Amino acid sequence: MRSDAISTIRTMPARRGLLTRLVRHRVWSPLNDAAHWNRLISAVNPLWSVNAVQARVVRVVDEARAVRSLWLKPNARFRGFRPGQHVLLDLDADGVRQARCFSLSHAPRADGLLRLTIKCKQDGPVSHAAHALRAGQIVRLSQAQGSFAPRNTSSKLLLMSAGSGITPMLSLLHGFAAQTPARDVVMLHVCRSSVDMIASTELRDLKDQLPGLRVLLHTTEASGRLDPGQIADAIPDWAEREALLCGPDEFMRGVEAMYAQAGRLDQLSSESFGRRAADIDADAPSHAVVAANSEQVFTALSGQSLLEAAEVAGLTPRFGCRRGICRTCQCVKRSGTVVNTLTGQVSGPGEELIQLCISTPHSAVELAL
Repeated sequence: MRSDAISTIRTMPARRGLLTRLVRHRVWSPLNDAAHWNRLISAVNPLWSVNAVQARVVRVVDEARAVRSLWLKPNARFRGFRPGQHVLLDLDADGVRQARCFSLSHAPRADGLLRLTIKCKQDGPVSHAAHALRAGQIVRLSQAQGSFAPRNTSSKLLLMSAGSGITPMLSLLHGFAAQTPARDVVMLHVCRSSVDMIASTELRDLKDQLPGLRVLLHTTEASGRLDPGQIADAIPDWAEREALLCGPDEFMRGVEAMYAQAGRLDQLSSESFGRRAADIDADAPSHAVVAANSEQVFTALSGQSLLEAAEVAGLTPRFGCRRGICRTCQCVKRSGTVVNTLTGQVSGPGEELIQLCISTPHSAVELAL
């Protein structure tokens, strides 16, 4: 290749970056502001959007104590999903726009409806806001995310869940019923009591559709906390099965320890939606930041905004006011803990929407950039 051609290729990314910054510059606002156009067209139809996934609540179904399913009809911006994936549900909670990630609890359907099955948590403002939704209301969603699914299409499976961790398992089971109904699957689910059991009738129906499915239920109210050793007793061939695990951290840690002790961790896939916290150190001079979409790692200094740190690293996230007002720089934090420099509020460790311009990290952070 000629040297002048090499020079041209090397300068293209820089030129594209300059063009991107020019197009996004606030001098062109509101013509380059998707949020502005979204506000205009949503006045005609609430589901219409230039770039955002929005969905109408079609119906709300009570599933168990403090558990409700939302059936949603998304707009054409939604690109579909695979069983086991999750979405970020973005709602106004206590006067603040917040988002949390929830598994899709049913496989893709011919009518395009999505189901989110959500447990209302005492300290969960988004789950409270989700339970207050009624048919006809419009919600905001992300595209489907995650890769929680069997690696092998035909191997024997062991699905293990506790509490609302059953939701991605339901999606997977519905997917098996449509694609591989004869697959050998053992489903082990742990819940507090029978009134807390999510989708008990649905599981019975799935057993009729999946002749190779065996369902094992364990209620802690009647039988005490599940000991990992009991898993081996109930499922003698557990070590021969590819395993998927989802549930509260304590439950997951116990199962993971069992697999680690047996040297079988490579057979186990876990879904925790980034809930497991990175070590928090507010006094550290800097923290590592992973930009997951671009596969870039950079450093944010103590007190430095994530927007500024990303720009120093050569990334070009969208921004507007740089003062926490316009929300143009809003981004999904996949894991890690940040502090809002305007309010002093410390985030949770899992997936949520943050504003890059007013967020500084207190731990290692992963961003959807």
